[in-house]
Parts: sequence; structure tokens; C-alpha cells
Amino acid sequence: MEQQLKIGVVIVDEYSTFAHNFLTATIESLRAVGCSEQNILVRHAPRVYNATMVTQFFAEYTDVDGVIILAQSNSSPEYRAMLDAVSKLQIAWNMPVCVGDCTTASEVADMVRMQNEMEAAAPEHISPDRKSIN
Repeated sequence: MEQQLKIGVVIVDEYSTFAHNFLTATIESLRAVGCSEQNILVRHAPRVYNATMVTQFFAEYTDVDGVIILAQSNSSPEYRAMLDAVSKLQIAWNMPVCVGDCTTASEVADMVRMQNEMEAAAPEHISPDRKSIN
């Protein structure tokens, strides 16, 4: 039996109209790729640059497999800084994070499943649970 996915969703209040327009579709998309509603944790970040901290809180204080940040792409310095910081968090915490709209649900699920498959196929001398490096 396949493991039930647990995904965190960050709503960036600064983009609340965007986030709320896609929240229901994101939850439905997550359910379609293997998340039950109780395994979808929604949290709010006041501004786009706070999304990084909320993502780190998910990594530190929950057992989510991945995170979706509902934020509209733009070229602001704050958005670019958030993307850079989130990229670093993914590497540091070994946890997939996707930024965008409801279409990121399948992307984060694919990344979590690939991570789980690669972990299961890892040679014996590799730590059996690299996701727990945090």
C-alpha cells in the first residue's frame, strides 16, 4: 500500500486574492494525487518573504512530505529572494517545495514519490532515511 502523502500549503496573505482563488483547486488536486484532507496543512505567511520561514516551520515542526507556496510569480526583489531562500531550504531539509498555483500539487507529489523511491533503492551503506537529516 502506498504511503499517504502529507503536504503543507502556505498562503501568502500579501497575495491573498491569488491564494484563495487557487486554494480549493489546490486541495482538490492534492486529494487527486493521494492526500486526504486531514493530511493537508494550511498556514499563512503575512508577506512573500515570510513564506520561507513558514516553510522552515513546516520542516522543523511537522512531518509533512513537501510544501506548496501559493504565490503568484513576479519579478519583485522580495519574490526572487523568497525563491532563493526556498531553494536553500529544500536542500538543507531534503524536502520538496513548489511555488505557484494549484498545478504544483502534482509536481510536489511527484517529487515526494521520487524521493521515496530513490531512498528505498539506496544501497545499504547509505543512511536509510535521509529525509530525517533535520
